[in-house]
Amino acid sequence: MSAALAVRARRAVPAEFDALLPAYLAVFADEAVLSWVIPDPVERAASAVPLVREVLHAAVGANQVIVAELADGSLGGMSLWLPPVDDVTRRRPAPPPAPAGHVDGLIAHRFAAVSELVAAHRPAEPHLYLASIGVRADLRGRGVGGVLLAEGLRVADAENLPTYLEASTERSRRLYLRHGFRDHGRPLPLPDGGPVLWPMRRPSSSGRT
Repeated sequence: MSAALAVRARRAVPAEFDALLPAYLAVFADEAVLSWVIPDPVERAASAVPLVREVLHAAVGANQVIVAELADGSLGGMSLWLPPVDDVTRRRPAPPPAPAGHVDGLIAHRFAAVSELVAAHRPAEPHLYLASIGVRADLRGRGVGGVLLAEGLRVADAENLPTYLEASTERSRRLYLRHGFRDHGRPLPLPDGGPVLWPMRRPSSSGRT
């Protein structure tokens, strides 16, 4: 493992959105699920922009994005944390946004498959949901992911909430295990040879189950 970096976690703010969008795309360019949904790297970059712009803009405005800032002010990683939803919303969740712009049938099919699988297995209990977390490829293995994760878990503990996520790689699963997560139900394989998702849950620091 390379030497750890000096990095701090903080909330993203709307004023920096123009810098956040390219940083987000860079961080998640090779993410396992997105790479399966849009296999071609060139098409992935083009198709992701309009979708990510809408989702990220809403999340930043709702104070749901935590970034990892390096000593030089650049962003080394990013994470999206979704708060609990009320019972009505949980019973009748809003459908996720479809990929914007022109997409072929394969991309639309795989996007829907991921969305439906994840939505069907979210716990009914109130929880903080780690929807996504990523680190720049050149900084992985240097503690950036752990800093992002620790900040989100601090918020969860302050609100006395358990935390839930789906790990999409063995490497990320090991990180979550080190931070107190445990497997929560069976692994969820995506179709067409896609990655396996591991549902994981961490209780709040108060021991809430």
